[in-house]
Amino acid sequence: MSNKNNNMGELNAPTTMSRKSFLRLSVGVAAAAGLGSLTGCSNNGRALRFESLNDALVELALIENNLDTLEMQQEWSLYKVLNHLAMTAEGALYGFPENDPPATQAINKIGFNAFVAQGFMSHDLAAPVPGPEIPDDGPLPEAFLRIRNAISDFQNFTGELYPHFAYGNLTYDQWELANAFHIADHFSSLTY
Repeated sequence: MSNKNNNMGELNAPTTMSRKSFLRLSVGVAAAAGLGSLTGCSNNGRALRFESLNDALVELALIENNLDTLEMQQEWSLYKVLNHLAMTAEGALYGFPENDPPATQAINKIGFNAFVAQGFMSHDLAAPVPGPEIPDDGPLPEAFLRIRNAISDFQNFTGELYPHFAYGNLTYDQWELANAFHIADHFSSLTY
């Protein structure tokens, strides 16, 4: 499988890794993940922090009610951002067309745990998730509906969740945090 969607860059390691090498790499990744929060490094200006998808729904309503003054401080259009966020939430319910290799997921999971420990995520806002390419523009009402439906479907889902393409298996609570943090990071770069 391709590793092109890995936010941490391509990992050109052998398919097997000694425990000692894995631990060294893990410590380095965890330290790098935490470094952004220690230095104040961020992809955004508002630094939103969502503890749940309900927080995301509140901000989504504010964005929708302030479209005439909305400013984007990221490469993507609002249409593309909303669909990207919906695709990620939908991935928990329906899976992704491809996943990072297990060794990469294990390393990424350490980064995810660092995000959980600090209470927010900071990531490359132009990194796609596996799936069809999202066009730059389209009808915003459809994009708002899609993200709302994805969140509602997730909140009402009682079945077994699919693995996250980058983090691997997550509990329901971890999936909710992953989605809430992801949405908060993208919405932090929107001002109105």
